[in-house]
Amino acid sequence: MPKSSAYDPVLSGKAAAYLVELPRSKQKKVVALAFQLAENPSQLGDYTTEDESGRKLENILLGQWHFTFWADHAAKEFRITEITEV
Repeated sequence: MPKSSAYDPVLSGKAAAYLVELPRSKQKKVVALAFQLAENPSQLGDYTTEDESGRKLENILLGQWHFTFWADHAAKEFRITEITEV
């Protein structure tokens, strides 16, 4: 189990659906990366995009995985909106 962080990683429905379709070994790697990302919720990604409501989303490439995320500081949640394998 990844170590506890001040923020909990939270997956969107789209990200969760993608995760459950992966083989178990890849699921474990992605979950570990999600917890790793949540350890530093204020980090910047490689580039920024916006969602339909105008919220800034950070995008980062970690190895073979692309994560789109934003930090909900009020709830202390690290929201991962999209995960893809590149």
